[in-house]
Amino acid sequence: MNLKSILIGIEGLKAKGNLDLEISSVECDYRTVKKGSLFVAIRGYEVDGHSFIGKAIEKGARAIIFEQGADYKEFINHKNITFIMAPNTRLALSLCSCNFYDNPSKKMKVIGITGTKGKTT
Repeated sequence: MNLKSILIGIEGLKAKGNLDLEISSVECDYRTVKKGSLFVAIRGYEVDGHSFIGKAIEKGARAIIFEQGADYKEFINHKNITFIMAPNTRLALSLCSCNFYDNPSKKMKVIGITGTKGKTT
């Protein structure tokens, strides 16, 4: 899928590089990145995904989304890699995934049931 199509609906992006790329998958775990992937770096509670950007590039990522405020100077100069800065990478990942997989929740009826007891069943 084309990167431009994957980024539809995400506001406040700043990009460096070619946005007219074919992306094979959207990943937030560098271990699952393959050639042609879009890697989204997310700050976790214990581990910061930004520290794995170099490994994602080594594994073949074509594009990287990183969060505004992250230290990006060490990796931004890789050639043939598109870098995209987003205000919130968690939100960016959810919207990219929704676009990449063609909005699956719009194709099915989704029902939520809540209550005070029995939520684990």
